[in-house]
Amino acid sequence: MAKFLLSSVGVLVLIAYVQSGPVPEEFKDVQPTIRAACVKESGLTNEELVNKAALGEFTDDPQLKCYLKCIFDQFRLVSKRGINFDAMLALSPPSMKENAIKMVKECRDTKGKEGDLCDLSFEVTKCLYNSNPETYFIL
Repeated sequence: MAKFLLSSVGVLVLIAYVQSGPVPEEFKDVQPTIRAACVKESGLTNEELVNKAALGEFTDDPQLKCYLKCIFDQFRLVSKRGINFDAMLALSPPSMKENAIKMVKECRDTKGKEGDLCDLSFEVTKCLYNSNPETYFIL
C-alpha cells in the first residue's frame, strides 16, 4: 500500500510539473510518455536536472545530455549526421513558428563533441534556450 501511495504521489508531482511549464498544448499529451521513456533510456537518476534545464540551468551531466538526445530521437530529429532542424521546424506549433525559425537560424551551426550525439543535443538545447528563453520548452 505504501508503494502504491508513493507511486501515486510521484505521478501527481509529475503531472503538476507537466501542467505548470510553458509546454505548448500540442505536446502536453505526449510529455509524460516521452519523459518516462527518456529517463529510462538515458539512465537519468536526477529528474531535477531536467526541471532546471527547462528554466535555463544546464548542468554538464552525461545522463542529462543523453536524455536530451532521447527527446530529439523521440521526434526523429537526430541521426548520425546530427540534428534535423528542418524537421524541427515542421513540428513547431503554428503559434511558435516565427520564433522557431529564428531559434533554428541561430542554432543550426551549433557543434558538440565530435561523434557525440548526446553532447550535440545538449549544446543545441542550450542554444535554443539562449536564443529565446520565453519560447523554449523541454519535455
